[in-house]
Order: sequence, then C-alpha cells, then structure tokens
Amino acid sequence: LASGFCVLADVVPFHADTIDEAEEAFRIATRALIRVNTMDSIYKKEVIRTNRIGISITGIHEFAWKFFGYGFYDLIDESKSQWFWDFIGELRQTVEKEATAYAEKLGLNTPHTFTTMKPSGSISKLYALTEGAHLPARKFYLRWVQFQNNDPLLEQYKNEGYPVRALKSYNNVSIVGFPTKPMIATLGMKDKLVTASEATPEEQYKWLMLLEKYWLGEGNNQISYTLKISTEKYTLEEFRETFKEYQSKIRCCSVLPIAGDSELKTMYEYLPEEDISEEEFLAIQKRVNKTNDVGFSMDELQCSSGACPL
Repeated sequence: LASGFCVLADVVPFHADTIDEAEEAFRIATRALIRVNTMDSIYKKEVIRTNRIGISITGIHEFAWKFFGYGFYDLIDESKSQWFWDFIGELRQTVEKEATAYAEKLGLNTPHTFTTMKPSGSISKLYALTEGAHLPARKFYLRWVQFQNNDPLLEQYKNEGYPVRALKSYNNVSIVGFPTKPMIATLGMKDKLVTASEATPEEQYKWLMLLEKYWLGEGNNQISYTLKISTEKYTLEEFRETFKEYQSKIRCCSVLPIAGDSELKTMYEYLPEEDISEEEFLAIQKRVNKTNDVGFSMDELQCSSGACPL
C-alpha cells in the first residue's frame, strides 16, 4: 500500500486454490484500499474528493496457465482465450461494484478509478512470479552476487561447486553464480512459456491492448509496462514502423532496447543475471547437489528499522 493521490494493492491470484477464492481476494483488497483512503495524509482533501484506488494483478501469466491452461500466444489470440478475458473483465466489474458499495457504506465518494497494473518489482520477487503485466525475462539464469574475497561464504560456495569468478574492475571482489529457475519455468508449460525477448514488439502491443480492454475498461489508471526489444533481432527502422502502428492504440508503454548477453559482456565485466540453457542449469545444479531455499518470516518483513527489507 502507498499513500498519495491513489493507493495501490497487488493481488496474487496464482496462489489461490480456486477461482472463487481468487475473486474474494480482489474484494478484500478493494475494501482495504478504501479504508486506507480514510487515513490522514498531506493529500487528504484530494483523497476525499477522488477516493481513487488501484487494484493490480501480479503473476498474471502463471495465473492464466494454472486456471485456464493458456500461454502467452494463446492469450493474445482473443477468440481462443475468450474464457480468460471474460473472467478478467468480470474481475474488474467485481472490483468496481465492491468499491462503489463499500464507499457508499462508509459515506465516501465513489472512487474515480478502480484498477491498474503496477510494475510490481518487489512484490513479484517475494512470490517468485512474473512482474505485473510483464513477460518473464528468462527461463534459466545465473544470478551473480558479489562477495569480498575474505568472506568465508565465498570459499564455502566455491567448495560446494557454485561458479565463482574474480573481478578485475573491483578490488578484492569475486562473484558467485546461483543457478535460478523462476516459478513459471516449473509449471510444465514447455513451448507455451514465452520470454520477453522471444515475443515480438507487435505481440507485446496486442497483449497491452487486451489488458486495457478487459482489466482497465473505460477510465481507470494505466498499465505500467516496459516493452523489451532485442537489438539483435530488430533494427531501429523495423521497430519504428511497429511503434507508429501501435503506440497510439494504447495509453502508455515504455520501451527498453535489450542487447544480448554476448554483446553486454563486451561492455560490462559481469551482469547481475546471465542467461543459461536448461542443460547448463541442470549440470550446475547436479554439481552443487544442494538447493538453497530462502524463506521469510513475518518478523523479518517488518519495517521496524525504518528501512523496508524488500
């Protein structure tokens, strides 16, 4: 939650056991945001006037697969995945009806906005899911983490078989590569799993158009989305034509040119994340023969120190 002109909340329907349970989570989040708007803030007059809220979804790709059996290419084929899109539209109506009724019950103005899609970087990582509306960045990768050379953990990880590399541009620093497999790569999607670099700019624009149609409807907030375009696959002129065709058909979209790992390695000594194949992932995992599961307790997630642990 965040206070300001519009309070936001992420709903994670993937972790629901049933469709009905997922829908109830949206109702609860809606009421929670309405209650947040009754709190005092420096924007109080504006909050009372507009009572804006923004209910967002994160892990939508995992949710679509778990409950509907659709991958990304199925989702951008509206007629094929109409069942899913109709449900997303019903969820939006659920949020709007719940917010309107609850605001009336509390004697507040009807919210000016109801739904949104926020970036959801921190929340999605906590749940190991794709971020907001974004496609997964990678299927398998090494997450490189820096350690001082005198850190005893460095020697431990090296002995356990993790990839370790000394850095030249940082004195007394080495990096350890942790083989990582995101949640979406564990769901058995096979060729239904599509990463951001595999989807064309046109396909990503179509995805945004459908999200705006069913999740935002008329009015409401925006969808935060960074369209990643591979500079190895598309020239500037090719993307310019796609941009001219589709950018005006959506409300908002950022564009991020993405170079391949091979090109980036010539510019940077190391990357925080590095693509690897499934075979490489399994080979490292077999060599390490140990899984580091990181858990979180509610005590660890408290912000009592004044700094958010996320």
